[in-house]
Amino acid sequence: MRDRIAFLPAALSTVAALLLAGCAALPEPAAPAGAGSAAAPAAAAAPAAGPAHAASAATAPPRAGATPPGTPQPFAQVIKDARRIDGVITVWQKDEKVWFELMPEQFGKPFLLSPKIKSGIGEALLQGGLHAFAVNGAGGLQVVEFQRLYNQVRLLARNTSVVARPGTPEARAMADSYSASLLGAVAVASQPHPERKSVLIDANGIFLNDLLGIGMTLQRSLRQGYSLDRANSAITAVRGSEQALVLETQNHFYSGSVAIPSPTAAPGAPVPTAPRFLPDTRSMLFTLNLSLAPLSETPMAPRVADARVGLFTTSLLDFSEELAVSPRRRYINRWRLEKKDPAAALSDPVKPIAFWIDRNVPLAYRETVRGAILEWNKAFEKIGFTNAIQVEQQADDATFDTLDYGRASVRWMLNADNSFVGIGLSHADPRSGEILEATIGFEGLNTRYFRDLRARVLPGPAAGAAGDAPASFATPFEPPAGLPMPAEWQRCQAGALAAEQLVYALDVLAASSDLEPDGPIAQQFVQDFVRQSIIHEVGHALGLRHNFRASRAYTEAQLADAEFTRAHGTGGSVMDYNAVNLPRPGEHAGTPFHIALGPYDYWAIEYAYKALPPGAKPEDEAAELQRIAARGNEPQLAFGTDEDAWFGIDPETLQLDLGADPLAFAAKRLAIARDLFHRQEGRELPPQRNYAVLRRSIGYALGDVARAVGVLLRQIGGLRTLRDHPGSGRDPLLPNAPEVQRQALALIGREVLSAEGLSLSPALQRRLAPDFLERADAGAGTDFALAQRLLDLQRGVLAYLMSDGIAARILDSVGKIDPAGDAFRLPDLYQRLQDDVWGELGRGVAITPARRELQRDHANRLASALLRPSPASRTDARGALRGQARALLARLEAAPRARGANLDEATLAHLADSAETLRLAFAAPLQRQAL
Repeated sequence: MRDRIAFLPAALSTVAALLLAGCAALPEPAAPAGAGSAAAPAAAAAPAAGPAHAASAATAPPRAGATPPGTPQPFAQVIKDARRIDGVITVWQKDEKVWFELMPEQFGKPFLLSPKIKSGIGEALLQGGLHAFAVNGAGGLQVVEFQRLYNQVRLLARNTSVVARPGTPEARAMADSYSASLLGAVAVASQPHPERKSVLIDANGIFLNDLLGIGMTLQRSLRQGYSLDRANSAITAVRGSEQALVLETQNHFYSGSVAIPSPTAAPGAPVPTAPRFLPDTRSMLFTLNLSLAPLSETPMAPRVADARVGLFTTSLLDFSEELAVSPRRRYINRWRLEKKDPAAALSDPVKPIAFWIDRNVPLAYRETVRGAILEWNKAFEKIGFTNAIQVEQQADDATFDTLDYGRASVRWMLNADNSFVGIGLSHADPRSGEILEATIGFEGLNTRYFRDLRARVLPGPAAGAAGDAPASFATPFEPPAGLPMPAEWQRCQAGALAAEQLVYALDVLAASSDLEPDGPIAQQFVQDFVRQSIIHEVGHALGLRHNFRASRAYTEAQLADAEFTRAHGTGGSVMDYNAVNLPRPGEHAGTPFHIALGPYDYWAIEYAYKALPPGAKPEDEAAELQRIAARGNEPQLAFGTDEDAWFGIDPETLQLDLGADPLAFAAKRLAIARDLFHRQEGRELPPQRNYAVLRRSIGYALGDVARAVGVLLRQIGGLRTLRDHPGSGRDPLLPNAPEVQRQALALIGREVLSAEGLSLSPALQRRLAPDFLERADAGAGTDFALAQRLLDLQRGVLAYLMSDGIAARILDSVGKIDPAGDAFRLPDLYQRLQDDVWGELGRGVAITPARRELQRDHANRLASALLRPSPASRTDARGALRGQARALLARLEAAPRARGANLDEATLAHLADSAETLRLAFAAPLQRQAL
């Protein structure tokens, strides 16, 4: 395996590639004096001299002993008075000038270039303290080599996505088919050293480039045209060792003009935004930590991936085996962990996995962080490792950075927004998947945010600091726009979503008791939240992916047991996004957060790290891994990850649910929200508090309602996708049980679509004022339009349930049911929707304005299906909707004449208008949309 180089995926952007339409940018003036372009690597060679200079150079007599024109200076002359820094590459530094001394044998030698962002701007995915990741294939970890071409030295990024056995025709074909990438190039700066034969190169010329694609990230995140200003960038620190050479660079990015949104931009079009926390938005500084480490001669033995176990993978195309079914090879990412005593049942590792707690972590949380990291040792002890993970505390006067190469670290972050709370990133050897270093970032602002129930600390971009809940609550059941995020940017939302859940839990407690933001209950909540977040992110750093199926591991009775949940957690894995464990009104609950490893976590660690007996053959390893993975059909080891959640098909792979019964979970959360609404009706606030407390509490309750509804919606048309191999006794594609779908639809109808759904009294609505001091900063409105918020939720439900995608899934599921079996069908769905939305028609009562809005939306959707069916609509779905439209039209025409009807003028006009809309839709010619 020594010759194999693993796949570094051409990563997709973490920010969807948006069109530039609608952006207005003023003409850009010149950059600051000396500003350079980062568009391409800059050569250090000076431009050719003009005729006048050439003539003077030709006629001037040469000085005795002078270097001929165009010839590099002698080695000793270049580095005169420079400081030598020894390490894997010898470095010479004099003021701002930095030279690499490259030995002849170092040309063509592979190095790992590991970039991190030491300090950033706190937003736009450019937060300080994180490993850099590839954006559209630019930046991130690279295998590089120095290559000399005549009088030029290049830094090339090797193409490690494809391999073939050296010396074979396949290797020659591969070399002709794939390209390396040029990261930078400079002229040789010195003559060879008279003894070592080494030469000097200007490190500034190579490493003061936009190696990470920061300008591209800013363009995609902010829609702004910043570029690197090389004249005002510098290498600020150099640290050499036998393991790696570390360069710290301060990079200045500049834009002569900051674009503003166009007043004529189309609705929904991407618009430019300015960084929010810069003294001058035209200028920003980034400090980068760039490590160069030699690639080990002996890569770790790779371990093959199995779809049943959720681990990050390194992938490559291997053309060595012509008869292989596929050239794709996938190896799991894991740390190199070997027993000191391979024959012992329990042994310390040769080299433990050491996590460093950065000195910037507040003292109040260091023990919680330490305990969370060491929690994973329980899983390693199960497979024979003692002290597999160790925790070190960085001293205040330490001379190293925890971002330096080869370390795993936990760092505290204070960003411009709380777009995430925790994040775990790692770099792995592209040949074998060996994890070489990792960083866990924790967003510290949220610990203050949790304790302060008024949420006054730097709200996120979608949140209203004036007291509104995050706007992301509005449509939690919609699939994400754009493409999935790459594995390199394991941008974990666990902390951010848990933060929302924690604040809501505190609100529920505050509504029923006098909860002090700095009291012991709130403090314990915060400590448990920090512990849960760190355990989750350490799991990522160890190689584990998300498992959104694990929340179904325990029953509601087990979740209500505090002793059980403290010992076993609230789900099957810490790698899930679990809802906070809240009790039903008037009942007790277990621990609110998942603070202990679950059974899935032990199993995933076993697959990734279990050591095989000495002398085991490859076929023995394959058999053992198959044995471990085959347990995946056990209920507590069920696995479903990001793709399963994004595709929105599997009713069991969910975020922010909890418990074995999703219907019971949703019903409980809806009951909690109703109880909170009731308690807030009579809640008296002391004079020192702010009415925004009530506003934000109701906003979070509505958000939790929307998430509960999202769990219910996923049950309708759901298709269980199991990762079993043949022989498990289960089919991999199983339609959700029809009765579960009917119960979910009934609960949605009763709680969301019916006239008896959620509501607030006029008195409470008059008290939902914003925080007026923060209203301007947050961009929040003054009024809290409850009716509109509920209508938005209802419209989202109708849009989802009446969509072509749901119709297709229901129709496809019918084909997977045996002929004699029960099936959930489209008429079941559409008839129930009509009955709930138009419930007043059968009672002959006046219809409120809010209900009229919902009913009009339903009628318009039916009319649109008649007039303009989309190319994706199925024939049976169009027929069913046409039948619903005819039935509704008949009901609308009959309602005003019904015996005992007591309808006001607005209701009569609404019924007549809705009926006319359907009549016109039936009479109009069909308009088919083009593909």
